[in-house]
Amino acid sequence: MLRESGLRRDVAYGDHKDLVEEFQARARAQQSTPAVVQELAGQNAELKKKLADATGALVREQVVTASLRRIIVELDLELDRAREELGQSGNVTRLPAPRRQPARR
Repeated sequence: MLRESGLRRDVAYGDHKDLVEEFQARARAQQSTPAVVQELAGQNAELKKKLADATGALVREQVVTASLRRIIVELDLELDRAREELGQSGNVTRLPAPRRQPARR
């Protein structure tokens, strides 16, 4: 606007140098990243790494859990087959269940 009006800067800003300096200070501040923002960026990166680590651990645990479930099912089937075979053989006598002792007070 100064060029369009033909005024020089020193004439237009003559009595308002404090405003010019404040504007320049704000412009310089925008050129750098505030320390708080840098700190938050660091925390964000650290939290992203922790999340990735936790997600990886969860995936590994899910794989282990699935394997253990398969093993449990297989063992349960084997136990049922063994009980059937023992029941059919007739040579095995079932023992009575142990008696429970009354709880002491």
